[in-house]
Amino acid sequence: MFVIFSGVSGAGKNTIINELLTTAGNRFLIKSATTREKRSPQLDINYDFFTDEEFEKKRRHGDFFEVNEVHQFKYATQNSELKKIINNPQNIYMKDIDVEGAQKLVEYLKGKAEVLTIFLDVPDDELYARLIARGESDERAKLRISRGEFERKFKSKYDLVIDNTNLKHTLEVIEKEIKNRA
Repeated sequence: MFVIFSGVSGAGKNTIINELLTTAGNRFLIKSATTREKRSPQLDINYDFFTDEEFEKKRRHGDFFEVNEVHQFKYATQNSELKKIINNPQNIYMKDIDVEGAQKLVEYLKGKAEVLTIFLDVPDDELYARLIARGESDERAKLRISRGEFERKFKSKYDLVIDNTNLKHTLEVIEKEIKNRA
């Protein structure tokens, strides 16, 4: 199964993925490639970091399934990671991806892998506080929040939509859905 997490910036996608990865032996992270700067050791395990030049070289070489620019940085799903999902259906793979990339993955994986899509949301005032707390500048936090209106337009395309204002509750809802689909 492939569990795709999308949502507004600061909604806790990586925090939730990291928590879920600790609860069972057959769960794995599908890393995204990115050109953004590293933020913190606990969140940065979810990414492979590249310079703009390295990223473009990998893109030209055909290493990426999809590429999107979000918040002035490039993000991509690596083809090598998708092969893991298709070739190992007994495992549960998880990935944080923007709403447009999520739709491309869902379409591509139809008939190849079971997919569960989850959209995480949080009220803007709480998002702002979270983004500032993790070290974003006021300007960067407002830029990230401004994209939320666009991202929220995709909610109806997701299997689950969760307001992640209570981490324990969010984890319980997701665990129940994974168990029901396994």
